[in-house]
Amino acid sequence: MKKIIGIVGRPDINITNKKVFITIEYFRDIVIHFSCLPLGILPNIKDINKKLNDEEMNDLYSILKLCDGIILQGGDKYYDYDRVVLKYAIDNDIPILGICLGAQTMASLYEDNTEMIDLKLYDNHNIEGYFHDILIDNNSKLYNIIGKNKISVNTYHKEMITDPGIYKITAYSTDGIIEAIEYNKNKFNIGVQFHPEKNFEDENMYKIFEAFFKEVL
Repeated sequence: MKKIIGIVGRPDINITNKKVFITIEYFRDIVIHFSCLPLGILPNIKDINKKLNDEEMNDLYSILKLCDGIILQGGDKYYDYDRVVLKYAIDNDIPILGICLGAQTMASLYEDNTEMIDLKLYDNHNIEGYFHDILIDNNSKLYNIIGKNKISVNTYHKEMITDPGIYKITAYSTDGIIEAIEYNKNKFNIGVQFHPEKNFEDENMYKIFEAFFKEVL
């Protein structure tokens, strides 16, 4: 039986100005590529800005119990349901990969640890199509996955992590922005500030997903 990968949905507005919840097509394709089944995880509350009560958390747990791995995809804002998903993954050692906003959610599990990037101080961190270098800690899971301490990643985020919270910082950009974090008490719990799904054909980006799915499978 195929493994199930939960992809945490994000609120959006479609071209007809209707409110929708989306999962990015890149992730659906990648999940299928690794012979798994994609499952959209949607918040089970009407007002997504509110905290989940005990009943709502238990309802969400019933969905998360189906997941063999979880992807916290990018977006513009994280919510309480993101934190509930993350905490469940940590407590149950479910492999989880956080991307951009997903990584920021990880760092902000208990308190907000993000801020807008001052583009006067940091170059080219919010320009799609640009790339910049990051430096990876040799004593990290990310280094073990990629096997390099310096790689080029895409540049597509307007906020940054200011404190990793319970996580360990494992990569910085060359101008000092936190680019990767991990939680070593779980078998796979990594957040990256960049978007590996946008450059899936790149060897280094592919290795990140490959390592994630190896833990799932």
